[in-house]
Amino acid sequence: MPEIVTKSILCPKCKQQTSTEILISTNTVEEPYIRKKIMDESIFRWKCVKCGFTTRFQHPFLYNDIDNKFMIYYIPNVERQKVSDQKLEEEYNELSDIKKRIVPDINTLKEKIVIFENGYNDMALELTKLAVAEIVSKDTGYNVHSGYFTGMNEEDGTVSFQFFVGGDKRSYIQSTRLDIYKRSVGIVNKHFSKVEQQSGFLNIGKEWAKETLENYKKLKVKGTGSRK
Repeated sequence: MPEIVTKSILCPKCKQQTSTEILISTNTVEEPYIRKKIMDESIFRWKCVKCGFTTRFQHPFLYNDIDNKFMIYYIPNVERQKVSDQKLEEEYNELSDIKKRIVPDINTLKEKIVIFENGYNDMALELTKLAVAEIVSKDTGYNVHSGYFTGMNEEDGTVSFQFFVGGDKRSYIQSTRLDIYKRSVGIVNKHFSKVEQQSGFLNIGKEWAKETLENYKKLKVKGTGSRK
């Protein structure tokens, strides 16, 4: 069942308090239409019943896809690398192999949904994205503000990302060889598979990818030294 709470919201325009029902969790088996509302972001759109002012109202939200075995906890601007929720752990402890993620923004929420629905490895994609972001930064001469997975083409052998670069956050599309992603899958499965066994919701994003890449480099150096 969807979980709904009632909140009193102060309209930024007319300054009137209005009572509003907020959806804070959903199960896609019971409410499949919610996915579309996330993708068009209407689920986070709030309209004042007094004056008609419309704005984005960001609030914590749990997306639960039992069929594809993943749960995504959207917590606006979250910086923690892990969040534990004992209630949810107990509620879903009978379900195995559930991937649990926390995300800080709506775009990442949508990205993770697409990734897990298609059975891709989000850890490997984050490592791939990090490598491609470095190429984009060199090619454009700008810092990469953020980046998101956009698709995988098995026929062309490519994986694509959309990056936002520079101070004006202009859009930049970049593809790379699918082999890079597959190589990243091998690295994750061989060296970092235990990460998925942790309890709680994991923040698998840019910072995780940076830390994991550094750890992988240390493992390579250690392995090289042991063969001497």
